[in-house]
Amino acid sequence: MTPFGGFLFTPILSNVLIVSSFRSKNAGCGLDGIDCRSFANETFVFRCPTDCGSVQLLEPYTVGTQQFNYQGFVVGGGLPSQGINPDTRYYRADSFICQAAVHSGVLKASGGGCARLRKTGTQASFAASLSSGIRSIGFDAPFVSSFTVEPLEKEVPCTDLRWTAFGITLAFNIIISLFTTSPTVFYWTLFCSIFWEVAMAGDPPAHATPYDLVAIGATRFLPTAFAGYVLERMVVRRTLQDLNAQIEKTVLWVGACWLGALNDYTFDKWIPISRLTPHDLKQQPGAMAALVIIVVALIVIGVSQAWSIRKEGKMGNYLLFYAFVGICLALMIAIPNVNLRIHHYVLALLLLPGTRIQTRPSLLYQGLLMGLFINGLARWGWDGILQTDLELRNDALLGTLLPKLQDVVVMATNVTVSWAAVKAPWDAVSVLVNDVERYRGNAKSVTFERLTVGQVMQQSLWDSNSTDGSGDPDLFRNEEREKLYIRLGFVDGNTVGDYTRAGVVFPNGTWVAMEAGST
Repeated sequence: MTPFGGFLFTPILSNVLIVSSFRSKNAGCGLDGIDCRSFANETFVFRCPTDCGSVQLLEPYTVGTQQFNYQGFVVGGGLPSQGINPDTRYYRADSFICQAAVHSGVLKASGGGCARLRKTGTQASFAASLSSGIRSIGFDAPFVSSFTVEPLEKEVPCTDLRWTAFGITLAFNIIISLFTTSPTVFYWTLFCSIFWEVAMAGDPPAHATPYDLVAIGATRFLPTAFAGYVLERMVVRRTLQDLNAQIEKTVLWVGACWLGALNDYTFDKWIPISRLTPHDLKQQPGAMAALVIIVVALIVIGVSQAWSIRKEGKMGNYLLFYAFVGICLALMIAIPNVNLRIHHYVLALLLLPGTRIQTRPSLLYQGLLMGLFINGLARWGWDGILQTDLELRNDALLGTLLPKLQDVVVMATNVTVSWAAVKAPWDAVSVLVNDVERYRGNAKSVTFERLTVGQVMQQSLWDSNSTDGSGDPDLFRNEEREKLYIRLGFVDGNTVGDYTRAGVVFPNGTWVAMEAGST
């Protein structure tokens, strides 16, 4: 699943934001995190789907010296910082918001709902804890932005209606399937209803408001419907023409179609393959074994379908078609500096012609592939099948050259970090301190001030403009120096490469060098 939830249009909630987190990792928020401001004094209402506790990271994410992947992501929520209300749970701003809401006890993962997020500025540390079935991650250093989760002041209609929409649409599809023998009526009724159920409720694309959701769905529907028309004329009609087995058609075709259309709850949830790329297959546990099983299953199914096609005497036409497809794929693979990406809709387009026969297995396979086709385009759109390494990896590690650290000098009130000269094609160095970019330039060293925990919390007081008793400056007299996690990465224009692992400056002034590896 992705971090974004999907919801039916509800006018009273038109100002509700649907987000995963409001901070990007590493240098994604710019110098000092300025591109992700404000840091405090802002609230907004957000909405979470059911089962939001199953959202996972899909690429390695670094917190201090720790690295996480293929799991939920909530940082903090344990004991609060010194002088802060002990009943309030504070979360680092890059945490998954809906999972933080579940961890805080404001929402339940099984029901989703709405809550209010309050930005609370800098916190001196974020303690880990286990709450509501979610184990959060600890971070024992300051971070520039944090938030708390609060229940809404009054109850509003905020139920996730995706399963209600699914039930209504499925019942409608079953009635149409049982009482019509027209392939055209059957196909287009199911195609349109399933597309809009997926696009608006079942597995919608990332969006900020319900109006965006409608606009995205309308943009994708017309080209998808055109492709659906070609499939109906060339493939589906041949399988469904003069078919009077209404119950078998309903169980096999409609049932399998919904199995594919609910891909985020069926295949995506249980098959450990996020993307069919060498990068993901190597890093995701169980992905290679799952791929082998899938390939074997496809071979068995392909041989079975080929045997049925041969009995119809049409093997020659299919061999010519798939030979042409194979040549086209080979030519695309041979194009330098780009990668062939097999999306949901591409896989369906490749395999659907093999179901153009009237057998029970063909009904099952055809329905399943049509469901995957609809889900892929309603959720992700017509994403390109040829992508560069950068596009394909998104925010994954790029395998770029890492800066070479030369010296770290820790003084009582500051720390100076020096590195080797920048070499082409890189033109600058980016330095992260406590997972926030604090320097970008082409100098050979940089000096950072070492604040005390009391100074950090005083800064948090200024950020939040607190006027209650919890903001009393006398509470912030801890003179222990803050812990610093330092990482370095190269920059070329606006492109930032991989970062080193974190070296650590401890409060007592001890420096622990970085381990080998990228983050």
